[in-house]
Parts: sequence; C-alpha cells; structure tokens
Amino acid sequence: MKQRLPAKRTTGWTSNLLAAAGDVLVPLLFAFGVGSIFSLICGCNPFTLYSYIIKKAFFSVGGLLNTLGYTTPIIITGMATALSIRANMYNMGIEGQVFLGAFTAALAGYMIKGVPTALHVTLCLLIGAAFGAVYALIPGLLKAKLRVNEVVTTVMLNSIATQVTGFLTQSYLGTGDAYAHTEFIEQTARLAKLNSKYRCTTAIFIALAIWLILYFILKKTKFGYEIDCIGKQWEFADAVGMHVSRKIVVIFVVGGALAGIAGATEILGVNYNFVNTFSANPGIGWDGFFVCILAGSNPVGILLFSIVFGALRYGALAAQTGLGVPLDLINIIKSTLVLFMAIKLIGNNREAIADFFGHIFHRSAVKKEG
Repeated sequence: MKQRLPAKRTTGWTSNLLAAAGDVLVPLLFAFGVGSIFSLICGCNPFTLYSYIIKKAFFSVGGLLNTLGYTTPIIITGMATALSIRANMYNMGIEGQVFLGAFTAALAGYMIKGVPTALHVTLCLLIGAAFGAVYALIPGLLKAKLRVNEVVTTVMLNSIATQVTGFLTQSYLGTGDAYAHTEFIEQTARLAKLNSKYRCTTAIFIALAIWLILYFILKKTKFGYEIDCIGKQWEFADAVGMHVSRKIVVIFVVGGALAGIAGATEILGVNYNFVNTFSANPGIGWDGFFVCILAGSNPVGILLFSIVFGALRYGALAAQTGLGVPLDLINIIKSTLVLFMAIKLIGNNREAIADFFGHIFHRSAVKKEG
C-alpha cells in the first residue's frame, strides 16, 4: 500500500501574495457591484460599461497613452502621500500643494523667456516643487513643534490654495477672457508628448523616476526605516534618537515638493496655462490620497492602483462620449472602492480602535470621579 504524501503547504510568500490579492480584489468587486447598480439606474448594462472602459483604456495605442497620461500625476501624488501615511500622519493637503505648484510653474512658464527648453522646463519644475514644499512646511512645523493635528491644517490650507490661485488668476494674473486663465506658457517650457494626438508626455518618465527613488528610500534606506518606526511608535522612535520632529518636517516638505511637481507636469505637458479647474473633480491630489490608502502605502500597490485610477479617468470620458454615461458614475465607483477599503481597515484594526475609545472613556470616568 502506497503511503500518501502530505499535501504541499503554501509557502509564506505565496500566502502573503494571495492575502494581498484578496485585499485588493474584494473591495474592487464590491465597488464594481455598487457601480453596476447605478449603471442600471442610468440605463446602461454594467458589462457593456466595464468592457467599454477596459477596451478604450488598454486595448489601443491611443487609449493606453491617454491612460498613462492620466496616471502620471497620480503616481507622484500617491507616493507623496505615502511618505506621511507610513509615518502614521495624514497629509491631506496634497491637492493644495498641487495647485500651488501648478500655478507657479505656469507663471514661470510664460514669464521666463529666451532660455533653452531643457533649462526652462527644469526651472519650472523646480519652482513648482519649491512652492509646494514651502506650503507643506506650514503644517509640518505645526505638527512637529506644536503637535497641531495635521488633518485640520492641511484641509484648511487646501481651500486657501485653491481660492487664492483662483482669485489671482481671475483678477491680476489672468488674461481677462471669458474664463479665467493665465497666459499660455512658452514653447520652451513645454514637455514633449510621446504622440502629439494623445495625453501622455515625457512626464511619465519623471513620475517613474520619482517612484523608483522613493521605492528605494522607503524599502532600502535608514530614512525609510525611521519613517516606519515613527509610524509604529512615535515616542520610542524619539527616545532612541531618531529626531522625530525633524523627520516630520522633512516628510511634509518632500511630500509638498512632489505634489508641486505633479501640478507642474500637468501645466507643462497638458494644459499649457493655469485654469482653476485643471485638477478635475475630485482632483489629482485626492486621487493620489485614495490610491495610497487603497495600496496600504505600498509603492508597488500605488503604481498599480494609479494605473487603475488613470484608466477610470480616461475610460469615464470615453464612456460619457460613447455610451452617454455621466462622469459621476465613475466617481461613485472610486468613492465606493475607498469606502469598502476603509471598512476593511477598521475591521483589521478593531482591537486598536476599541482600546483607543476605551482609553478615552476611562479618562472621562476618572475626571468625573475626581
């Protein structure tokens, strides 16, 4: 009688891979399920809608280039967000930093004249990065020195950035046309398109370079290790000499600089002038935030989800034209995806959340007794 061999066990990395795939697929399935309901309400067959989006976004050269064009700034803003998320902080001001970077890059694009293309583009990108970094320095210092909640400050600064850039464009720095916009940038400030008919520009290489550099920093360097330590145990990291306050400022400044670059690439490669609606609803900064949350701040996940969001952005426009489906339907799918991921994160951390609220209630009870 033959002895039965024991079943081959799934290796650790395989089980981790399957778990990660499940973490992505389950929220996706739920989100597309909700989207299917709204698709039927709109009078469109969900299978027709999703197959149309996939076909338009990936199965033609033009569609792929347009998808990559929409993906480019989301990669950058997603990685910018990851720096703070991994440190257990929520820099929700990426959108405002994107606006400031775009606005200042547009000004540099038409005010600087008579310089070579390589120098002009570099200057515009650096100026956008510098203003994004300076703007992010404000919540960074408040968090590091005064322990002010970064969510409140960054959200408020978002509104200030969008309102101020819109006001300046409409009143002082605009052209006076029917719709408010700045002057068109010089030809020397424009990023080259990979194909003149489609959206994708050489900014995709800038985005991939940023992704590679940050991947290496987060995974392979002491600074990346310190960011993770700060996120897991702030007090311990400070006690062992990691200079947490200084690191917080650096994290915010670098994130702001990257957000500024993301805004600048949209102006230099796509719009060629600043219009207050250039970052379409919900905004490339917010898309980067959503992508980072969905990916669990993992760089590989950020890259993949950025492509998904880029495909949804372009596919939504194509579906609106080809199928008459409103753009809001795609926003519903994206929002539902984030919602289901948030529910999952809460489920995974329910013990920590219970301890947190238990601690609060305990303190309240002690105060009342006192």
